[in-house]
Amino acid sequence: MTECRVNSPRLLLVDLDGELVAAWRDAFAAQIDEGVVDVRHGSLLEVLPEVDAVMTAGNSYGQMDGGVDRALADHWPTVQRAVWAAIADEFHGYQPVGTATLVPTGSDPCGWLVYAPTMRVPMRLAGGLDIAVHDAFWAALLAVSNHPAALTTIAAPGFGTGFGGVPATRAAQLMSAAHTMHRLPATTRISEREQLL
Repeated sequence: MTECRVNSPRLLLVDLDGELVAAWRDAFAAQIDEGVVDVRHGSLLEVLPEVDAVMTAGNSYGQMDGGVDRALADHWPTVQRAVWAAIADEFHGYQPVGTATLVPTGSDPCGWLVYAPTMRVPMRLAGGLDIAVHDAFWAALLAVSNHPAALTTIAAPGFGTGFGGVPATRAAQLMSAAHTMHRLPATTRISEREQLL
């Protein structure tokens, strides 16, 4: 039996940090050339009319009071309570790093928020903790591909680059590794993982 690649929605990476945007362009060069990834310098809010879902990386308690989380919570007044309700229902009030959940935004066309914590509580992702960027982005991609709604285009900001303090080049590398592995057949992922990270 032949395994085929995972069908992934088109990914739009958007951030105000020019250094991160440049690092994404390097790390995702092959996917950009394939047309499955686009990179833009700007506000995530500006691209919401173009996408079906938007990802955000927060903390395990779902407190959306800073950075990109705050901007999205201000844009969609009901989304903060929806994230808390999802965390309560699916994770008993504490969503571990390396998991993701989709909550409705009540908007159209961007009808879904993909919430994927990179940290338990607001903290720096120093040293080996930066691997949470990979794990959270992987979980977000998996949640999107497993969701019953037909999500064709998703947007994401930098994961771990705000309060987490992960350097732009490292964050881009970790996000690209997760995206690359997500698109590979499952049997290939195990042998490729160490080379990508």
